[in-house]
Amino acid sequence: MKFRIESPGHKISPSLKAFITLKLGDLDKYFKDLQEVEVTIESKPRGTRENIICILNMRIPGKDEYVKANSFIFEDAILKAADAAKSRLRIRKTQLQKSKLLKIPNRTVTARKAGKL
Repeated sequence: MKFRIESPGHKISPSLKAFITLKLGDLDKYFKDLQEVEVTIESKPRGTRENIICILNMRIPGKDEYVKANSFIFEDAILKAADAAKSRLRIRKTQLQKSKLLKIPNRTVTARKAGKL
C-alpha cells in the first residue's frame, strides 16, 4: 500500500508524515486489496481559529472510497479520518462477502428442476 500525502498551502513536517503513515498503515488489515491512500490536509479559517480538514481517498479495485474528517488539531483530524476509514472498509468488505455468497449457485438439483417430473 502506498501513501500520497499532500497539503496545499503549507508544508507538512516529517513528524506529521510519520504520524500519518503510522496511523493509516494498518488499513490494509481491514481490506487487503487497498492499493493507495491519498491524504489531503487543508486548513481553512473558521472564526478566530483554523479548521483542519483531513480527506482520505482510498484506491480500491472497483470503486474508490472517500472519507472526510475535521478538527482544530492536525492529529485529531487524522485520527477521526482513520477511524471513519476503518469502519468504511469493514462495511465494504462485508458487502463484498455478502454479494459473493449470493452469486454462488445452489449445486443441489431437485427432480423438478431437472425436468424429470
